[in-house]
Amino acid sequence: MSALLNGVGHAAGGPMNEDLTPLAAPAQKVVEAGKRGEAEAFLTEAKDLLAKAKEMPASAAQQRIVGKLKIAVAEGKDGKLTEGVQAVEEAMTDMKKSGPPKFGGGT
Repeated sequence: MSALLNGVGHAAGGPMNEDLTPLAAPAQKVVEAGKRGEAEAFLTEAKDLLAKAKEMPASAAQQRIVGKLKIAVAEGKDGKLTEGVQAVEEAMTDMKKSGPPKFGGGT
């Protein structure tokens, strides 16, 4: 029975299994390009980051990140780099909150 329940947790992409931190480094590149005012680089990097985020296991955090990155891409297309950078930075907050399971502790 526990094996079945464990499988359900994997299928649902539960928080124990999500690690979205690999998106943080590419997200930082997007932010840097936006802050330098490089609209084309921002848009290209943001689209690549969005594609990578969509490939991650489905979870509530992944969905929030994808939503924010879609906003960033739309803002980049409109030439609104400041707003696009802000959306990516918000997504980065969710990326940093996720991570591999943390075990241990104890005394």
